[in-house]
Order: sequence, then structure tokens, then C-alpha cells
Amino acid sequence: MARVTSGRTRPAPLTSRDLVRVTAFWLLTSVVVWALLCVNLLPRAYEAREGEVNEANIRSPRRLTYTSQVRTREERERAASAALPALEIDRDTVQRQRTALNNLLQGISAARNANGFTPDQRKAELGQLGLAESAAVRLAAIDDARWYLVSSESQRLLWDALKDRLPDTRIPEVVRDLPFRASEQLTEAERALAVELAGRFIVGNLIANEESTARLRRDAEASAAPVQVTVEKGEIVLREGQVITESDLEKLELLGLRNPSADWRQIGAAALFAAIAVGLVSLYLLAFQPALLARDRPLALLGVLIVATVLAAKLVIPARPLWVYVFPLPAVAMLVASLLDGRLAIVMTASLAILVAFIAGGSFEVATLGLATSVVASMAVWRRERLGAFYVAGAAVALVQAAVVLAFHLAQRADDWQLLMVVLAESLFNGLISAFLAAGATILLGRLFGITTTMQLLELANPTQPLLRRLLMEAPGTYHHSIMVGNLAERAAEEVGADPLLVRVGAYYHDIGKLRRPYFFVENQAGGENVHETLEPDVSAEIIRAHVTDGVALCEQYGVPTLVRDLLPQHHGTRLVSFFYHQAQDAATQRGEPEPDAARFTYPGPRPRSKEGAILMLADTVEAASRASRDHSAEAIGGLVDRLVMQRVSEGELDDCDLTLRDVHRIKDAFRAILIGMYHPRIEYPERAQSAAPRRPQELPAPAGEVAH
Repeated sequence: MARVTSGRTRPAPLTSRDLVRVTAFWLLTSVVVWALLCVNLLPRAYEAREGEVNEANIRSPRRLTYTSQVRTREERERAASAALPALEIDRDTVQRQRTALNNLLQGISAARNANGFTPDQRKAELGQLGLAESAAVRLAAIDDARWYLVSSESQRLLWDALKDRLPDTRIPEVVRDLPFRASEQLTEAERALAVELAGRFIVGNLIANEESTARLRRDAEASAAPVQVTVEKGEIVLREGQVITESDLEKLELLGLRNPSADWRQIGAAALFAAIAVGLVSLYLLAFQPALLARDRPLALLGVLIVATVLAAKLVIPARPLWVYVFPLPAVAMLVASLLDGRLAIVMTASLAILVAFIAGGSFEVATLGLATSVVASMAVWRRERLGAFYVAGAAVALVQAAVVLAFHLAQRADDWQLLMVVLAESLFNGLISAFLAAGATILLGRLFGITTTMQLLELANPTQPLLRRLLMEAPGTYHHSIMVGNLAERAAEEVGADPLLVRVGAYYHDIGKLRRPYFFVENQAGGENVHETLEPDVSAEIIRAHVTDGVALCEQYGVPTLVRDLLPQHHGTRLVSFFYHQAQDAATQRGEPEPDAARFTYPGPRPRSKEGAILMLADTVEAASRASRDHSAEAIGGLVDRLVMQRVSEGELDDCDLTLRDVHRIKDAFRAILIGMYHPRIEYPERAQSAAPRRPQELPAPAGEVAH
């Protein structure tokens, strides 16, 4: 039992053996799945490669509408390349041009002010600055005051031209407009000079903002709608002599016409998907159900189901895209939920949905279908005791699949309603075929892999079973006790999330070993002589203890499954046969002998290892004690239940199972409710009722069910 009081249990520590087994399961299953994903199991009609010339007309075998990943990518690339760059003024360029003009003006001023230069020498010096001869002549002749006005105006004109956005295409226009922007204070010759000086340095001042441009291109790419392609039945999808493109290969692939060549990227993707999908199942087992790792057959079943599902998907889906809607993945969920565990079924089929979607070309719709239908299928059959649960699950699968298909149809804004009707009909068929497959395969695989199914447990609970029939005829007291224990245990199991059917069947068989010596047990003596009064305590204890091992042997002889058989030695755990042990102690004390060996009076165990084993131990203890008690009042029953259950807790008999203290309280409440209902006061028949004349219906005595037994 859990050694905490918070209501949560800590998982048992993992052993190196668990790690080795789960690693071996993961590696072996992943490698097989990877091989299946990489191999083309059904060679198709055409070998085609991009850039080759097609040799014959290829027609579509059916109508197909799909979202072209290739053309969508091309459209998005076109939209991104068409997006204009985000331009802004380059402040460095503006400053560089203004500095260059200032340097020229300073050079002109230096040439004009050079001492000892003749006018011709100044003109020659100005010409070396790159100025035209006419400009050099005017600059050499102008006085200093007018030169100051010209230089200032040239700087203003350059700033006016570069302070705003100026693309390269507008430079000629801006240069032509400079004379009209020049100051009226200058003469026409001075304005021409200022315009010539400023115009030399006017350049485009825009630069692309890389971050903004990248964002604009991403937005343009995202805004491009997916490209839908429709191919009509009989349409020529590749003409003779046509050069094959990537888009053509995609079309052939989706139509199931192309036999693709090996691609290292596809092989790598297959390896990763196989490792991830099988790894999820392996990690779940390691973290939440390590007990399964110790059992070879359940692990083998999981591996077989994974490989078989991938194999079936590879055979069915690639060449027939619409068949994905009738692929019975929910049947796998039903099988695992029925044979092993519902939560494991959800994890496993979610992983398989990933692999099936990969086989179907990475379809998100297929992955959603697999996940949604498998979750519903697992929940619908887990711990159900009737065969009809499979067909209820099938109906639920059909409804959920139809809802998912309709949701994707609306999301894609598709208008092919005829195709939608076909797919919805396939959804209904998928629910039916999944239910039929699961119902038939559950029994077959359960027997093949040695896993006890719900149907087997129901068969074992049938009173006509040979062992139960013998128990009724040869040990009726034990039979009645077992039925009562089953009622108590089943109700308690429902309260704490254990398996009610398993614990009920375990209760029916827990004392089956008493068939070897039925009259050595008090419930079968019917008030006769107690044979233990003539036996030594240790002999009596050995006989009592032997009913556990005898029961296991009888169950093996009659083919009772291991799942039920394992509960038999757990229902007494490692407790003492206290009555005879105390007798032996008293006898040893009277004779002055040493204390008797407690091991000879102890049940072989093991202690309960599961919720079901613990509930069976507690129900057995409480039922026997309450039947032996003379006080059946509600208060007495409540006190008896509380004392006996907590005694088992204090003895440590529940330390190896995953019950919490909260579970123990719920179990006690369930026991009290059942026992108080069993022992409620009855109305006795009056003695004179036996000879009284018949009365009117409203005067008849209470029904037989309300009369003391």
C-alpha cells in the first residue's frame, strides 16, 4: 500500500531488467517499422524522375482533389519575391554627400584666396577640382561676398534634395528642378553656378531595411492561399514528350501511379517517425505500467499490433487515398483496451496515428482522424462486460469520424459535396468493420497471447463452470461465502477504480482449494463434529494453509487463467493462522516447550500486489467476521469493518499494492453499505399466520424477500 496519505502513489523503482526489456522492445519494433515505412510493398505503374521526358500519355484512374504542396510552395515563393523591399533614408549617404560638397567648396575657397596667383593660375587651380571651364572662369571672377551666397545656396539646394526620400529613378527630375528652387537673390549666372555645384552630389538616398523587408516577405508568403488541384477521372495528367516537373511527380504520387525512388531524406524521416512513435509507447510503459514489462506475451502483442498496423497501412493507403477513411485503426484501440488497458490503448493508437498519417503523405486530417476515433473507441470498450460494447464503440467511431471529416471539409472550403457523401459513408463503414474486427480478434488474440479477456472472465463467473459447480455441490458453505465476498469486492472495486469483474471472479475462486478437504472448514460443517478437535494445532494449521496451494493446483488443472490464479495466494498474504498458532502457544506453555515456529503457521503469500488482490483480502476478512458476529447492527458492522481493515493496514499486508489511504476509506464505506443491507432487520411471520384463512390482497403478509431467512 502507498506509504503516503495524499492520495497519490509513487511508482515502484525501475530495475535494470525493466530498462533492458523496454529498450529491446523499442529497438526491435522501431527497426521493423522503419523497414516497412521505407519499402514499397506495392510497386506502381510508372517510374518517373524530375527533368526526364515522359514516354507515353498517362491518364488519371479517378477523380482527385488535393492541396498541392509543390505549387503552394511555388506560389508562396513568387509572392515573397514580388513583395517590394522596405526602403528608408540612408542617413550615412546624405551626410557623405554633404561632406563631399563642403570639401569641394573649401577647395574652391582655398584656390580663390591663394596669394600671388594670377587670374589664369586661379582658373587652372579651380579646373583641377573637376569643375567645368566656364564654371572655373565664373568662380575666379566672382567677389567674396557673392561667393559666400553661392556656396551657401549650393549647400541648401543639396539638403533640400536629400532630406526627403529620393529613389534613383527620380534623380534626373530633381536635378532639372534645381534652378527653380534657387534663391531669387542670386543673379542668373550665380544661380547656375550654385545649381551646378549642388547637382554634382545629388544621388539616391534610399536603402533597404532588411528586417522590415524580411517581415514583408514573410507576410506575403503567409497570405498566399494553398493551391487546390482537381484531376478528373480519365484526364491526361502527363502527355507524351512532356518534361516531368516536381508538380507532375506530386500528382502521380497522390494518384498512386508513381513508384518513387529511394530518398535519403524520406528514409531519415521514416527512421525518426518510427523511433518517436514506438518510443512514446515504450516511455508510457516504463513510466506508468512497468508491470507489463515483466510479461513477455503482452509486450509481444503490442509489437505485433504495431507492426501489423503499419504493414496494413502500407498495403492499403498509398495506392488508394480514399481507403484511409475505412482503415480500421479504431479496432486496434478496442483490442488493446479490451486485452490490456484503456489508457495504454489511447497512447498506442495516438502513436500509430502518426505513422499512418506519415504513410498517407503527412496528412494532418488523417492524424486527427486516427487520434479522435481511437480515443473514443478505447473509452467505449474499456472494462465493459458485454459484447455489445464493441458495437456501441463502432457507432461512436462512425459519428466522431464523420464529425472530423466534415470539420476538415468546411475548413478547406471545399465544394465537392458528392465526395463528402462518399467519405461520410466510408466513416460509417469504418465504425462497423472496426467493431467486427475487434470483437472477433479479442478472443483469438487473448487466447493466442495468454491474456485473459472480459469474455473469459464472464465464462468463469458462470455458475455452470465445472469448478464452481463442484464448489456448490461439495462445499456449499464455501460457495455461499465466495458469492458474498464477490459482492463486497465488486462494489469496492468500482469505488477505487479497480477491475470489478476480475475481482468478482477472483472472489468466486479464492477458496476453491477447500474442495480437497471441504469438511475441515467450519462453513461446511453444518453444525456437525469439528474434526480439528482431534488434531494437533500444527496439523490443523497445515491443512488450513494448504487450501491456498490446493486452489492454485486445481485452477491449473481446470485451465483457470493466470490473472485469476495469481489472486488466490494473495487473499491471505503472509498472515498467521492465528487461531491454531495461539493454541500451539498455549500447549507449548503447558508442556514447558519452546515457542512454536511461526513459519509453520504462516500463509505462503505473497502479499497483495494489486488493488484487486488487496480488495479480495479485505472482503474475505470482513465477510467471514461479519457472518460470525452476533451483533448485526449498523454501529457494530461499521466498527467491525473499520477494525479489521485497519488491522490489515497495520500488519503491512497492503504495503506491496497501489492502494492509497483514501482508497481504503472508500473500500470501508462500500463494505459497510453492502453488509448493512445484507443484515438489515426482517419482519417475522406471526405463528398464527400458518393456519390463518386467506385474506384479501391488502391483508396479505410481507413478500418473502422481506422475511428472515
